[in-house]
Amino acid sequence: MKKIILSLLLLTGLSAYKASAQMETARKVKWDVEKGADINMELDAVWNIFQNNELLKKASNGYVSAIEVIDTAMPISRKVVFSNGGDRLESITQNEAHNKLIAIDFVDSNLPKGIKAAQYAIFFKANGSKTNVKWRAMVKGDNDAKQALMKQLNTEFDSYATGLDKMTKTSIPAVKMN
Repeated sequence: MKKIILSLLLLTGLSAYKASAQMETARKVKWDVEKGADINMELDAVWNIFQNNELLKKASNGYVSAIEVIDTAMPISRKVVFSNGGDRLESITQNEAHNKLIAIDFVDSNLPKGIKAAQYAIFFKANGSKTNVKWRAMVKGDNDAKQALMKQLNTEFDSYATGLDKMTKTSIPAVKMN
């Protein structure tokens, strides 16, 4: 009987150790760029803007001149054309309405020189009648190229935060009643 109990304890201990070892591999993601903004709109309204390319272009505050969907099958391929004439090919790898999360990878063939990989994610969270939007990006590559892309992404995310804020301030004046 002692051997059976000892064996069970040993198996239980090994199982717990193995589970603990597996948990150690889960690490916190270190983001290179983080931008957050509280938008004075309901969560679903902000989410819908990010699902509509024309509204998303408007929300970019002039930073983006066009968003063209190349392939609608997941991962969704799209081309973002910037007002300065540049463009970027992206793959939307996650678009989760239930988690209010969008994850986007830069297409490798379109990466700036010196960049090995780049991706960003947009997180949406209700905050009362407002919505908190967080943009987070990871960039891998040479230091100078990485710094340049991080600066570009900060500018892009700032443009969206400003544009979304402006969208909340556009109102139609009430008609004067006699």
